[in-house]
Amino acid sequence: MKTNRKIFLLLFLFITVCSFSQNKWTTLRISDTFSPKNDISAIQFDKAGNMWAGTWCGLYKMIDGKWESAGNQNAYIQAFYIDNQNAKWVGAWGGGLSKSDDGASWTTIKDIQPAGAINIVTADREGTVWFGDWNCGVLSLKNSKWTSYKPEQISLGDNTVTSIACDSKNNKWFGTYHGITVYNELTGSKLYNRENSKLPANDVYSLCADSKNNIWIGTTNGLAWFTGKSWTIYKKENAGLPSNLILSIAEDQKGFIWVGTDKGVSLFNGKKWTTYTVENSPLVDNRVQTIKVHQNKIFIGTGKGISIVECN
Repeated sequence: MKTNRKIFLLLFLFITVCSFSQNKWTTLRISDTFSPKNDISAIQFDKAGNMWAGTWCGLYKMIDGKWESAGNQNAYIQAFYIDNQNAKWVGAWGGGLSKSDDGASWTTIKDIQPAGAINIVTADREGTVWFGDWNCGVLSLKNSKWTSYKPEQISLGDNTVTSIACDSKNNKWFGTYHGITVYNELTGSKLYNRENSKLPANDVYSLCADSKNNIWIGTTNGLAWFTGKSWTIYKKENAGLPSNLILSIAEDQKGFIWVGTDKGVSLFNGKKWTTYTVENSPLVDNRVQTIKVHQNKIFIGTGKGISIVECN
């Protein structure tokens, strides 16, 4: 019996080493010491290819291999986004919404009051920038015009918008604490929740519209894959996910789906799941809060820094 266990252990270690040899892992930290600066909430790249990171302690930009403060010092960055015009948007807890065109000087946006506790910023294919607020629902900016959407315009589950995804059909998906809403300017909106769909939980934390216009929905009780007609639910009980609390989702250039949880990150290639944790991989921390795909690399933002996976 002991011999069988030794063989199994050696086989497991061999498979693990082979798996990691296919991908190169590196770690980035903004501070070499234990610091909220390493608690990563957002990762973005500007048009010049420079990396930016939003943290629990301000915004940072990597210049010549070194991190430098880019403003909003000591602020908890809830949302950070770089739009098609290379403008930088920051939503800071208690600090409202700020914009910078040059990445150096920042302007506080006053046009959106009483909104201002921005959770998420993204843009659709037409360049319209979309904002999800903590208490005031959805806002958009198009051609310098701000629009705040009322409940009769978009059927949100509630006015706390935690996540937004835009697909290639110009549908906007909004995650809230009471379900997910799909909205199109031509066809209107529809709310999906536990009562009228197979959504595993109403608390939606993350969204990703993939290259085939399917929507991936991260909830507090697992991951949902919605094609617009059918639902598939993935949980740690049936998919090998390390946790059912889904914090972040991204699709890489191969069409594979990366899923960040509070206990590690999982990769789904369409057939099988592979999970990486601090226990079995170079992942810097198990709490995966944001995932950004850039070129052939996966940037995994955690509570203790950034893990970078260079895929072959």
